[in-house]
Amino acid sequence: MVGSAMNRARFKRMLLIGLAGLGLGAAGVWPVAYAQRAPRRAEPRPAADRAADDKTIEAEFRAKLAAEAAAPTTAPDDEADIEQRMLAARERRLGPTFPGRDPAFLVLPRPTDRGNMATELLTPEVRKMSSAALEYLAKTQDADGGWSDTQFPSNTGVTALACLAFMAEGSRPRIGTYGREVDRGIEFLLKNVQTSGVIAGKGSNPLGPGYEHAFSTLALLYAYGDNPRRTEIRDVISRAIQASAKAQRLDGGWRYQFSREGHADMSVTANVLWVMRTAKKAGFTVDAEAIDKGVKFIEKCAMPDGTFRYRAWGIYASPSLGGTGVIALCNNGDMNHPLIPRARDRIEYDYRRYTVDDLKDRRYFVFGCFYASLAMYMCGDAYWIPWFQKSTQVLSAIQRKDGEFTDESNNTVYTTAMGAIVLQAPLGYLPIYER
Repeated sequence: MVGSAMNRARFKRMLLIGLAGLGLGAAGVWPVAYAQRAPRRAEPRPAADRAADDKTIEAEFRAKLAAEAAAPTTAPDDEADIEQRMLAARERRLGPTFPGRDPAFLVLPRPTDRGNMATELLTPEVRKMSSAALEYLAKTQDADGGWSDTQFPSNTGVTALACLAFMAEGSRPRIGTYGREVDRGIEFLLKNVQTSGVIAGKGSNPLGPGYEHAFSTLALLYAYGDNPRRTEIRDVISRAIQASAKAQRLDGGWRYQFSREGHADMSVTANVLWVMRTAKKAGFTVDAEAIDKGVKFIEKCAMPDGTFRYRAWGIYASPSLGGTGVIALCNNGDMNHPLIPRARDRIEYDYRRYTVDDLKDRRYFVFGCFYASLAMYMCGDAYWIPWFQKSTQVLSAIQRKDGEFTDESNNTVYTTAMGAIVLQAPLGYLPIYER
């Protein structure tokens, strides 16, 4: 009893010494230096001042609406929309605010004007094209939940792209029009995880499962938050990221095979960088040095005219790799990389200069169109809208009667999935399209 009493007394003295070192008083109150860090609510303004501001904002909007009515270029706004715009102007004048004492909860002003990009681009023809493509994917799903293509039977990469196409429509595992198809596809991916962490089945590319693994990891990342019942997904994603990190080549890139030996290629490297950036944003641990090495490899593949070579030591630059290069550079977190404007302008030039007939005969057009869509969306509406309108004309010209798209090897599933993702990009449901 005496020993325990002495221990309690000693612990009490140590606790008091520690609190004193932190600057806490007897009442346990934090010192001023700490208390000032907490955000404080703004002092309420007088009611008369707030009313005057509201009248000024409303008067400005009424004057603007009158000017728009005199020379209408768009459909007139209804009263609910006008009210929302006035609230947005009021919030913008107030600036960002903290609703409480936690600085993690910051309320930003809402946008003053609503964009009509989706309404402008999703014409009835585009919606019909995307619906036909999705129906084709739904009816070609295998009994085991996966998808097969002409060259890639029971393939995890093709399955992942089909799942992403349904997610672009708004469906999620067990939720939405194609929720059942997505859920079965995710289950197929989880059943094809190897002991090494690589996600690849029996129908993988004979050259190696680099694409299959990258697309499968991406699909699982986007389905992760909607699958609370599949508790194994987090572990599968973590192992998949580790498998990719271990397979980085000595030159900084990645290739089809999971090996550190040999030369990398630009296309697989860009996809792995894309996956790593997405995983990092989802809260997974990603080696920053691996991403930096990958970006340096992409830079070695760049040409002065804005195109990219498939291999760093190659001499031929492919137009279809421009979008791949842009997303690789953007996924490093640097939107101001000097190579991005050149690559963006080259893509814009190609789609503006060449006719629909020229573009539809381009080798692996759908594959290149998919990556170009990601790049042009990132660059803003000034580039995205004209590009999308031209690309949908090409997709309309090559879509077959059952809704499918094809490539030179008569693959119809992965190409249809990529085409469907592009057509549904204006919906904004799939986070691969970011700004």
